[in-house]
Amino acid sequence: MSKTEMKQTPFFAERKFVCWRGREDDEMYSCQVARQEGDYVSLNLDIMPFRFADAVAEDIAHCLYDAVLITVGNLAGFVPTPAGRDSILERRYRKRISGEWSYYADGKFNCHETEDEAYVVELATEENEKTEKVSVYTIEEGGVELVFDFMGYSFSMRDAVWLANALMEAMGREPLDHLETMSGL
Repeated sequence: MSKTEMKQTPFFAERKFVCWRGREDDEMYSCQVARQEGDYVSLNLDIMPFRFADAVAEDIAHCLYDAVLITVGNLAGFVPTPAGRDSILERRYRKRISGEWSYYADGKFNCHETEDEAYVVELATEENEKTEKVSVYTIEEGGVELVFDFMGYSFSMRDAVWLANALMEAMGREPLDHLETMSGL
């Protein structure tokens, strides 16, 4: 194996997520993040399997974490500034009438379904019939949402941090918030 090739280590993490928009009814769904081989991170949300190209998975992880920072700032009464970085998803911040800030990040990706019915999200070189939007944003009262053209998944800040860290760890990278991961939340 050459120095430029990296051997991917298998990874698996699982957690039950609180469906943020259904939390009053104690609605939950399963979330699994895995990596076996290749340049894709697998994500199962409820019954829907996704596969993200590494660059997409990393950017979604950072955007989930940005959304959490904005939400924490709203709850604490200050506005944190997420780190400046190159991002595949276009990030926007808006002040609501309530005075709280909202976060919205979206991008166009090459998306298609595989024979085993996994929804694959890859970098798009140009817009075509396979190009679809993927978004991450804050929702009222402290939730975060990951949205695809056909479906959206809402979850708590803790679940968003867990997912961001699991996506990073699946690629062999450091978690974005080590303390949150270690606290068992």
